[in-house]
Order: sequence, then C-alpha cells, then structure tokens
Amino acid sequence: MWCIMKAKNPDKKKQLKKEPMKLDQMMSVLFRLSKHLQLQLLNGLFGENFARADVKSIHYGNAKFDSDDYNRIIGDLFMKLDTIRGVFHYHVEFQTLNNRSMVIRMFRYGFEKALELVEAKAEDGVQLPAFPKQLVIFLEQNKAIGDELRFRLRLPDGTETMYAVPVLKLWTLTPRDMQERKLFALLPLQVFRSRKRMRRIALSQRTDDEKQRLLAQEFKRLKTMIEETVEVLRELRRKRQLRLEDLDKMLQVLQNILNYLYRHYGEYKQTEKEVNEMIKTFIPEALKRGRREGRKEGERARQIKVARNLLELGVDRDTIVKATELSTEEIESLARQK
Repeated sequence: MWCIMKAKNPDKKKQLKKEPMKLDQMMSVLFRLSKHLQLQLLNGLFGENFARADVKSIHYGNAKFDSDDYNRIIGDLFMKLDTIRGVFHYHVEFQTLNNRSMVIRMFRYGFEKALELVEAKAEDGVQLPAFPKQLVIFLEQNKAIGDELRFRLRLPDGTETMYAVPVLKLWTLTPRDMQERKLFALLPLQVFRSRKRMRRIALSQRTDDEKQRLLAQEFKRLKTMIEETVEVLRELRRKRQLRLEDLDKMLQVLQNILNYLYRHYGEYKQTEKEVNEMIKTFIPEALKRGRREGRKEGERARQIKVARNLLELGVDRDTIVKATELSTEEIESLARQK
C-alpha cells in the first residue's frame, strides 16, 4: 500500500539537512488569521480572557534588534494588543530543537523589546523596562524539555532572581485538546510531529528495506493524524467557529508540511489519494456554510449598530438584549467602548 522512496545517491543525508522547512513563514500565517482566531489563540496560549469586543486592535511588532556591536538578533513573533483595559505585549518563539542557549536568547529578546518600549520617565523618575509576556512553543518531542526554561540571575548587590519562561510542548496535545483549548490556529501543526521520527529513520544506519518498512508505518500513522485533524476542522465549521478564509490558510499550511514530509521521506501516491478524498468531501460542505455565514455576519453587524444607537439613547440593557438578540455580555462590552 505504501511506496517509500529509497535514497538515490550517497548525498541523501546532506540533502535532508540542507533543505529546511519554512517554519517561520508557516507560523506567521497561522498567527495572522482573522482577529477572532488570533484572540482565541492568544487567550489559549497565555491564559488570558480578552473578549473580542474589548480589543481595539492587534499589532505585530518589530522582531529585529541591533546590539551596540552591530550584531543583529531576530525573534519570531511580537504582538501588541490595544484594549479598553490598556496595552499588552506578548512574545512567542517556535522551536524544533532543545538547547541550553534558548533561555538566554529569550532573555535577550525580552530585554531588547522592553528597552524599545520603555517610557522616558516613570512616575518616580526611574525608568522601568517591562518584559512582554513570553512563551516558547516546542514542536517536536524531546524528553529533556520541561514545563519552563529558566536561569538564576545574580545582581551586583548579590541578590538573586529567577528568570523563567513557560513552555508549550505541542506534541502532548491531540487535535481534540487543541479544540478544547481553542488553539484552532495550531491544528495544522499536528502532522509536524511525524517529521522527527521520519528523519531519525531516514538518517539511521538501517538497511533500505528496514527503512522502507518503518517509514511505511510512520506514513500510516500520519494518515490517521490527518483524519483526526480534518474531523476537528469539520466540526469547527459545523459549529461556525471557523471562517472559510481561515480554513483555507490552515489547509495550505497543512499541505506544505505534508509536501515537505513526502518530498523528503517517501513517494505518496496512495497517501495523497486518500488525503485528497478526505479534503474533497470536506470542502463542498465548508463552502456552503461559508455562504450562509456571510449572510449572518451582515445581520450581526446590523445588530451591533442598533445596540450602539440604543445605548446612545439611554435605553436599558434588558430592552436592548431583547431588541437585538445580542447577549448581555456583548451589550456590556459595547457600553464600555462608549
């Protein structure tokens, strides 16, 4: 059933090392979906509870910093939320490998961003650089990775403080786990967990026949993971929790990761056929729901406009809820924005 491609030349291992996956670009796409998904993702990653109506805008900040000796360090993702409660800053790094220097890099990134954002003067006349909230997302399994990265910092007066950054071990989350935590945007990365196992097999000293057998097992496991991921995406569409344009971008990322795996570790005619069948049965249903959602979004915009007008007129909250069919929480959020 599975046809695995054998190495055609002795430089195969070098080729596997040289061609990187475009991880930064993929993560950039997933973190720049619709505002609704961006907010859910940020809430899920950092334990926040921002309501959509509370957030005025989401900005992506500068991630390149030049040191005094003209060396440049580049982070992955900095986000700024402008809300009715104030401005909040976040920093996310994506990692495949675990190394001891990562926590030092996080400190440097955070410190550089804090200096960039520091106000000229605090109330007491002393500057206060404030680190953004930080998180490292590890994509590939590694038993050495704990729940946080940390080091102890000793100040000139001898006092010590602990610097720690929380970690998200993505391989520990199933598609259902991501659904429950509302990390919808990261669902395409589920298939990424196969890469490390496939790479280890391909670079091993096993015989070609043994590699072929083991890679066949991995592709079978990969197909099961795709089925689970697509089923969750289908359910999110049924519940109107995922917009069509977001789904399209997520499927593109999913396909890019699959193409990388297929190109590096095996021919995939049968896999490709079966995966395409899954997608084919999914897309028509998604398109139908997308057309219906377009009409509903127009209705919601009208409801919000009416609610705002009634608030301006001083109408009581219960009456506005009945008139617009918006929830009490939504009306309260609109009232706070006045």
